Amino acid sequence: MAARLGVVSVVQVVIRSLRARIFSGELAPGTPLAEVDVAAQYEVARPTAKAALENLVASGLLTRNAHQTARVTLLSARDALDIYRTRAIIEAEAVRLLATQREVPSEAREANAEITELVGASPIDIIDPDIRFHAALVQALGSRRTSAIYAQLTDEIRLCMTHVQDATLLSTKDIAAEHARLLQLISEGEAAAAAKVLEEHLRTASNKLAEHLESL
Repeated sequence: MAARLGVVSVVQVVIRSLRARIFSGELAPGTPLAEVDVAAQYEVARPTAKAALENLVASGLLTRNAHQTARVTLLSARDALDIYRTRAIIEAEAVRLLATQREVPSEAREANAEITELVGASPIDIIDPDIRFHAALVQALGSRRTSAIYAQLTDEIRLCMTHVQDATLLSTKDIAAEHARLLQLISEGEAAAAAKVLEEHLRTASNKLAEHLESL
């Protein structure tokens, strides 16, 4: 059992490192990541490298067709629209349910306060609190299954946000203001209006990102 735990921890270390390198741009979209190369670079066994790559393929950060080397995912406009559409399906319903109870997650308030304080800072700095804000809306439902489904999108959501903020497609001030309006509507029990604000918030981001990706 101890040996197995050790292998799992090594896999997670490799996964965390590769994720960080992808989000930082060190590993650009389209970069190939062969198992043998990853194993050599991290000085780990090839099965460990394979497990790490398979995890990243499952999370959407890597793409691999049958019998081909995995590559860092190159998002298309269609990918971006689909990711945001999927988010909207989950998050809009979460907002509706929260508004019926007038339940505003404290974690969402805290995350948006952090975003507000970052107005004027690098747009990249708001990615973490922005992700926490939206995740808090879903997690507040208290549904283990809904949270698990949403968590599967986390890496792709972060990848989209990285593109959005790196290209400065949205202003931090506007994001914070829209979040604040959403929380206010939830607190007032305005379920339909809150869901509409959430959907428009995500639609604006997805459309701008899709246009940006098409121009590359």
